[in-house]
Amino acid sequence: MLLTFAPAFSLPRLLGRAPALPVLTARPQVTRWQAFGVRAGRTRELPRAEGRFVVHCRTGVVWIVHDGEPQDIVLRPNQSYVVKSGARMTAHAMRGDCALELQVDV
Repeated sequence: MLLTFAPAFSLPRLLGRAPALPVLTARPQVTRWQAFGVRAGRTRELPRAEGRFVVHCRTGVVWIVHDGEPQDIVLRPNQSYVVKSGARMTAHAMRGDCALELQVDV
């Protein structure tokens, strides 16, 4: 009975003549989603995050105060705000209960 097997290495690779294996240098992009609710007339601090950060308003009207930004933001349903810094941010529900989604791309 003759047993054969494929070696885990090859002579050209050992001698440095085989093409190098590809090296993955780019990190895969991961998107995290978080959902938050803010009751009518209430204020809530939003979490800070690293990377690209987007606030999506799904229901209600929300007033966002972002420390370090010269203007406040008002979002209506289906509007979004791209956050440029990781500074403190608060959301106040101006009209009705607000449903917010936070998108973080890391």
